[in-house]
Amino acid sequence: MSIIEHIASLLDQVDIKYERESGALMMRWKTDHFEDLKIKVISNKDETWAYIVAPFTNFYQVEEAKRMKLAYDMLKESWKANGVKYAIDEDDDIIVIAETNDTDLTPDEIRTLVGHVVHACDTLWEIYPG
Repeated sequence: MSIIEHIASLLDQVDIKYERESGALMMRWKTDHFEDLKIKVISNKDETWAYIVAPFTNFYQVEEAKRMKLAYDMLKESWKANGVKYAIDEDDDIIVIAETNDTDLTPDEIRTLVGHVVHACDTLWEIYPG
């Protein structure tokens, strides 16, 4: 069983709804700040790592005068956040990510990881320049 299939079965056990996309799982969340927050579960090619990722806007779409403060705030929040990182990916998109190389995840562990990402997205919304 692939790691994505394993995580899909865990999400089923904890009643978290998702859609299958090619090689990924996509969840949609409604939060205090988002009507349709999209979070994906993906893995690396050899399936030794799983990533729970929420993509945001491109870093360069942020007003230039506000980029460095946002980057600084993201770095500070990464330190405070439990199991989550705020990052900029190879396409310069701002992301919130939780990662694990535990391929024997339990239902409670996947629920916790997804929950941390959802909460961290609301925190990013609060620090994102308006």
